[in-house]
Amino acid sequence: MTLPPDYLSNTLRLIFILSIPQAVLGLWLGFVCMGVLPERLAKRILILAIAHSVYVDIFYFLIHIWANFINAVLSMYLLISLIFPELKSKIKILLIFFYLIFAIIFEMIYGLIVQFSGGNDTLTTVSVLWQIVLFAPIFGLMALIIGFMHWKKIHLAQQLRQFIIHVRSKPYFMLLLLVILQLSLFMIFFSNVFFRTHAILTIQITFVLSIMLFIFMTIKIIQIIAHARVEGIYQSQEAYLGDLNKMFASIRGQRHDFANHVQVMYSMLALKKYDQLRTYMEEVVKEIQSMNVAVVELPSPALAALVQAKAAIAMEKKIRFDYLVHTASLTFSAVTSIDLVRIIGNLVDNAFDEVTKLPESEREVHLEMYIHNSDLYITVANTGKQLKDEEIEQMFNPGYTTKAEGHTGLGLANVLERVHSYNGHVSVDSDIDRRVVFTIKIPNSELAKSKLA
Repeated sequence: MTLPPDYLSNTLRLIFILSIPQAVLGLWLGFVCMGVLPERLAKRILILAIAHSVYVDIFYFLIHIWANFINAVLSMYLLISLIFPELKSKIKILLIFFYLIFAIIFEMIYGLIVQFSGGNDTLTTVSVLWQIVLFAPIFGLMALIIGFMHWKKIHLAQQLRQFIIHVRSKPYFMLLLLVILQLSLFMIFFSNVFFRTHAILTIQITFVLSIMLFIFMTIKIIQIIAHARVEGIYQSQEAYLGDLNKMFASIRGQRHDFANHVQVMYSMLALKKYDQLRTYMEEVVKEIQSMNVAVVELPSPALAALVQAKAAIAMEKKIRFDYLVHTASLTFSAVTSIDLVRIIGNLVDNAFDEVTKLPESEREVHLEMYIHNSDLYITVANTGKQLKDEEIEQMFNPGYTTKAEGHTGLGLANVLERVHSYNGHVSVDSDIDRRVVFTIKIPNSELAKSKLA
């Protein structure tokens, strides 16, 4: 194979002036944005950047741009696996995603410099010192921005990372891969426009593929949004029916045990143990009434069924579950019943999970729903452990959970999404006295519309 003219000097310039700084900053940006900061991060990033830049740039002037790009992406993934073996596969792919974003930003800046410097051929023939003077300020400014983000702990994609890690739906992961493919096509397009302008056919093919991929991604995003809405409704209905089944099972259990209760009470009566009989009867009556009170006090069928279901679960888990639903709140029609069930159900379930970690005597959950200044307020308080500010900040992130396996960490995220869809607000207070209190405030949008009319 015959090497191009000035192959060695051009390759060395590409490695040390452009590729290594670009790789270091691109990888650093990815780690900071995701909030993933492994041990010896700086040292390992530098080793990875040098190894990747040297390997890829050796072939840069020898193979086609398509082959070079595929080689770059695959080698990046393999090197990340070797140098950061503790990272999960999805994190590695996200890291490459942010690396490509940074590379595209730099390619656009480089393209502008090429245009104002007389073309790529002119830029590659200037002195090494001039190239350093030209690109060092750009890399320096980017390093300052990323360093500031690192220092201030500005993790722009932390929620995206948590969502991608915990999501089990293939369409979301496939969409991420399509975005990476689209970024790859952009990279190839810029490279051919600014650096290898003779490859007109490659430019045309890349452009057509980019348009087709963009159309496909748009359709896919619409499908995912529609599927997510249907799946959200289905999950709410499934949880709702699951709670009802537990309630009915509890009622059937009460009926089954009723004969045993009668026998015990008859025996106490025969033995003339009247005090013990009175105490035992009060416990039995209290248990039965707890399953019937919601129907009497709550005229809303959906809310009554939900409260009954949660009361049955609370009884099973030895939780003291109190609720106060003001009559005025039942006339609040700005929120659909299914969303009301979803919001309250997730908050109460989360509260139950927290208090079951405590001794039975300390397990308390309180639900209240009322109207204040025409706005709907829902509060769910539990006696769980006091939360730190960091936990409160992260608890609504998709995928974040402190529970055991089997929990997706999407319950509170779904609550936040539903409340925001009604222009509402969610707040969390945690102190020694009240422990943990979730407060939902939803404005009466229908009242606002009527006033405007």
